[in-house]
Amino acid sequence: MATEYTCITRKIEVHLHRHGDSEEAAQRLKEEYRIWDEINDNLYKAANRIISHCFFNDAYEYRLKLHSPRFKEIERLLKYAKRNKLTDDDIKALKAERKELFAEFKRQRQSFLGGSEQNSTDRVVSHEFLDVIPSEVLTCLNQNIASTYKEYARDVERGVRTISNFKKGIPVPVRVKRNGALLLRKREDGSIYLSFPKGLEWDLNFGRDRSNNREIVERVLSGQYDVGGSSIQEAKNGKRFLLLVVKIPKESRALNPDRVVGVDLGVNIPLYAALNDNTYGGLSIGSRDQFLKVRMRMAAQKRELQRNLRVATNGGHGRKQKLQALDRLEGKERNWVHLQNHIFSKSIIEYALRNEAGAIQMERLTGFGHDRNDEVDEGFKFILRYWSFFELQTMIEYKAKAAGIEVRYVDPYHTSQTCSFCGHYEKGQRVNQATFICKNPDCTKGKGKERSDGTFEGINADWNAARNIALSDKIVERKKK
Repeated sequence: MATEYTCITRKIEVHLHRHGDSEEAAQRLKEEYRIWDEINDNLYKAANRIISHCFFNDAYEYRLKLHSPRFKEIERLLKYAKRNKLTDDDIKALKAERKELFAEFKRQRQSFLGGSEQNSTDRVVSHEFLDVIPSEVLTCLNQNIASTYKEYARDVERGVRTISNFKKGIPVPVRVKRNGALLLRKREDGSIYLSFPKGLEWDLNFGRDRSNNREIVERVLSGQYDVGGSSIQEAKNGKRFLLLVVKIPKESRALNPDRVVGVDLGVNIPLYAALNDNTYGGLSIGSRDQFLKVRMRMAAQKRELQRNLRVATNGGHGRKQKLQALDRLEGKERNWVHLQNHIFSKSIIEYALRNEAGAIQMERLTGFGHDRNDEVDEGFKFILRYWSFFELQTMIEYKAKAAGIEVRYVDPYHTSQTCSFCGHYEKGQRVNQATFICKNPDCTKGKGKERSDGTFEGINADWNAARNIALSDKIVERKKK
């Protein structure tokens, strides 16, 4: 049985290696950066040439159909089969003839291209860009774009979307493994570098390494982890990063496929997890007050800085430098949210593993926080502005995949207003954000403890919603089609 992998991408800063302190070494480094700039400045042009020819190749086959009288006649006959009183045998024969014409069009297309479609686009870009872009980079670029185009070519034909348009600064594809040999290497001094075409060596700079990237790369070097198609991208600030795709073997665990963790996304409590086969307990993750306290403080700093910069950046030189403080603050804010989502998603996976759950179910986010008029509900406006739920779900997805846990999405309709014990739905059962009281007179568990005055304390509303999600069999796509 083949080993199953989950892929993660590690973002690691890189810079070209300087071979000594001599003047000759400085000149070599300058020349190597010139080579890199030349690759980076021409890659998007090659990418647009490839995607244009992919579309042209499809258009050529379409023109063959358009100029075939018999093909048009068959299409017309099949379209009006009832009006033309065609029998089942007639329709079958026409479809068989159309299939033969399809095969003929493909043969003519292949003859026109002089081989496979991927080879034809490779010849086009090699002829034009081989002097400035290494053949290895062009080959990777051609494979990536051609395979991606095939996935949405049908949508282009139906007019659902257009072909991609590439801009300057797209990632430069690199092979970290070539013919089974790893191009990530370690020097005697312990530094790690990536061997790149034209003799370029990219040194990996791990910095403070909060993401534990060095350990992951060390595991790649030792053969514990494998690598996939990676790339190097130059950021707007001039820094360059290796986007290293690491293939981590899935861990084999004895999980119960019938035990499901339901994850409810809330306002006061960001995440609440509950099991489908448990009538008590659960896991509360995060705090709205703690999260928003930090986000609002950063937002206040950002507004103050924007007010101060509004006058300072009016005309004149040095605008870019003046805005660096604002860019740093925005990056700090984004990194903090990203870290919180990592912590929360890890907690969900650990909860599932502790309970040996084989699946995690979450709400589809389409329409999350919106009312029946598709407007954002007043109670959700604040939290939706400062939170990144979609990123959180994405992190849960890939971490669950690495742990061998299935992730499913369910229809969120009525999950917060339905009793998870008796299934009774009625408006007003969720008394507030914290409390749920079932109004079914025959239900006892959904009301909580009875007080001395005959009223009920209720149960945790977030736990009830999470349990409904865990119990739901209304499985849907992540995005509404």
